[in-house]
Amino acid sequence: MLSQEEISSIRNFNRDYTKLLGIMNKKVLDTPLSWTEGRVLLEISFNNDKTPIAVASNLGLDKSYTSRIIKRFEKNNLINKSPSSTDSRSIELSLTSDGESLVKELNKRSDQQIDDLLSNLSSSEQQEFYQAMTVLDNLLFNRK
Repeated sequence: MLSQEEISSIRNFNRDYTKLLGIMNKKVLDTPLSWTEGRVLLEISFNNDKTPIAVASNLGLDKSYTSRIIKRFEKNNLINKSPSSTDSRSIELSLTSDGESLVKELNKRSDQQIDDLLSNLSSSEQQEFYQAMTVLDNLLFNRK
């Protein structure tokens, strides 16, 4: 078990990294989307199961909150809803061309954010950072 000092260090890192990434900002990466909306849009873009229930489940969001976000996306012409080809009771979500453009912009800005974050590190330090993130990913999410 970790000591209180070790737990405090982890919490301090989490606070600092959250601040560094701007996660507490109202909008994600200077777009009109909140962080949650950005994650929902990205989830729709790369997940094979694109039902509203799957999106909510994959992100650990409340279904009604996810539904409100999806309605806003539809109103703003970012997504289309269509009947599911496998279940007539369900709908599938897909990005419109505006939605695809916004996802491309989010991905571009996210990549740039990481480049900027690591720009003051040497190549070997950047590799060390990457390896540390890989270890954390494997430990926390069992991805090996």
